[in-house]
This record gives sequence, structure tokens and C-alpha cells, in this order.
Amino acid sequence: MTPGTPQMRVAVLGSFPLDPDRIPGGVEAVIHNLAVSQAQLPHLDLHIVTCVQGLREARTVSYRGMTVHYLPGQSRLGHLTDHFLEQRRLRKRVREIQPDIVHAHGTGRFVAAAQGLDFPTVITVHGIRFREVVLHGGLKGKLRAVTTVALEKRVLRRARHIFTIADYVRQAIAPHTSADFYPVANPVAKRFFDLPTDETALTILSVAAVQPRKGLLELIEAVAEVRKTVPGVKLRLVGKILLPDYADLLRERIGELDLKDVVELVGFIPDADLEREFTTCSVFALCSVEESSPVAIAEAMTLGKPVVASAVGGIPDLVAEGKSGFLVAYGDVPAIATALTRVLSDDALRADMGRDARHRAEQDFHPDAAAAASVEVYRRILDEKGQTS
Repeated sequence: MTPGTPQMRVAVLGSFPLDPDRIPGGVEAVIHNLAVSQAQLPHLDLHIVTCVQGLREARTVSYRGMTVHYLPGQSRLGHLTDHFLEQRRLRKRVREIQPDIVHAHGTGRFVAAAQGLDFPTVITVHGIRFREVVLHGGLKGKLRAVTTVALEKRVLRRARHIFTIADYVRQAIAPHTSADFYPVANPVAKRFFDLPTDETALTILSVAAVQPRKGLLELIEAVAEVRKTVPGVKLRLVGKILLPDYADLLRERIGELDLKDVVELVGFIPDADLEREFTTCSVFALCSVEESSPVAIAEAMTLGKPVVASAVGGIPDLVAEGKSGFLVAYGDVPAIATALTRVLSDDALRADMGRDARHRAEQDFHPDAAAAASVEVYRRILDEKGQTS
């Protein structure tokens, strides 16, 4: 920013952990990575406003140049009322902050709360809920699907400015909104750009919550085929176990395929351990049925790792087929196995793909670039309204 640039106060509404140095991933990682870089910009007064389930009293803390406002969240049934109490708490706190502009994340309660205020607002759409709902099972899942999709469509209709993390997202939501779109890719934590990398073995890494939509069962079955050609292959499955029954199914299949010495269901691990998993793997795999723009793929590419992933959602916006990795059809076990075998069996190909992946990351995934681009959009919106303070 140039000298004389006026100060701007920004309220960011979205998920943010009580311990911001332990990020579980997903949207929280995106908000954290972007905010940390934004907070270092001059003339910016950054406030994060979030609701935390189980928190009894509001608290406000300073964190790396920003102010974080933690508010009590509702119970798991809050979706039945569009998290009405959370929205009310969020609006009250934002009015106290008196920002120049609000940046809300998602298509749920945080955005709905922002849209109930009089401040200029821009939103980042992370997932396409009306496409993800087909993955919900049972009566409870179907009820949640109905309520979340209804809220999503309402906030999209009301939106005027939207950051899109992938062209897939823009195309999916375009029929449901008249908003202006601004492309800003999900940023990767700055430290990933400086981590040294190595390969300790022919290891496949998949970082994904343990649930059926991530295609972990198909990945395990593919590795059984890979082992026939690459005997030393290992598969590391890292991520929070959301569905214990599904985790039991995976363990059972690992036993049936005699892969207990090949596949490890690691579960959720601290950041330092996760970084080691990323830096020492040979290839990253994500075989999901639906994704918007997975941060884990961007992190792997930042570390120069080839990617084998499903050609679904926004993944083709990240991975260039045959250059930074291979794209396969969801659930196609033979295709997954062939792609992984090609990468693991060819050192030169693996190195070339890794370089291409790193080059893409340096161009599009650095948090400083995302911070500068987003703040420029804030100023453009405020200039159009004549509200730059």
C-alpha cells in the first residue's frame, strides 16, 4: 500500500479454533493462513469473530497482529433454527467493532449474520452444500441437508461480492447469485514454502477426515494392486476419525488384503507431525467423491509433491493432468492403482511433477499474494460505495 493509504477495519466472520496454533485444516486453515498475512499489512485493523460450541463466556484475545473475538456457540441442533442465537451474537459484536467491511466465510450462519448488518460485505464460498448433501445419510443427515441448503441458497441470493477459490465453485454457484466474483485461491501457510523435503520411503500420503466421501476404502484397495509392482510401498492415512464405524471397515479391509504392514490409519496428529508426513512422502493422494479446493492438495504441491486425485469438483483447477500429477475417476480402483504405480516407479517423472507442482504453488498459493488480492478487493468495494475511511 502507498503512503497516505487510509486505515481499514475489517471484521472476518468464520470458523477459528480456540488454539489458533493448532489448526485442524479445511476452512479454519484457510481463514488462519489468510488472516495471519493480512494482519501484517499496514493500515489494516483486523478482527476475527467466531462462535465456538461449548464455550460458556465470550472472550477476546490478541493473536499475531489481529484481535480474535470468541463467542459462545449453539448446540449441534442449531442448524434447525439457522443458528439464530449465534447470528444474533455475531451481529452484536460486529456492531461493537464498527468495521469498514465484513468478510464472511462459507454459506451458512456466518454469512447470514453478516448479511443482516448494514456494512459492506464480501463472502468466500468454500463448499457447495447443495452438491454435498447427497452424501448425507439417515433421517438426521437428510434433515440437516434440507436446512443447510435452504440457508445456502438464501445467502447466495443476497450476496453482492464473492471470492471464489476455484473456477468450479464459480460455475456451480453462478446460477444462484447475481454477485460479482473475485478469484482468490486458498492460501497455504507461509511456513510450508520454507520446509525442507525428503523421501524416506516410497510412501503415499492421504490427509483427509475418515469418512466415506474421501474415498479411503478405494485408495486402500488400489494400494493392494500397487504393492504387486512396488513392493516397498506404504500408505499413510492422516485425519480425524469422524465415523468410527467407517474406520473399523477400513481396518477390516486392510486385514483382508494383508496390508497391515503397508497401510497405517494414523488419525489426527499435531501440526509438527503432519508437516513431517508431508515432507517425507513420495506422492499425495486424495480420492474424494466431492471437493471444492482442498488445502491439503495445495500444501502437498507447495512441498513439491506429485498428486494423484479424483477428477471431481475443483481438484482439476489445482492439479494439471500429466504435469503436476494424475487425475482419475472417482472410485476407479484400477485407475488409482495405475497412476500411483507410474509415479512411484519413475524417479524422473516424480521429480518433474514435483517441480511443476511447486511452481504452481509459488504462483497462486502464497498467503501474502492472497492477502494483497483480498485487501485490494475490499478497497475496491469501499471505493465504489464511497466508504473508505
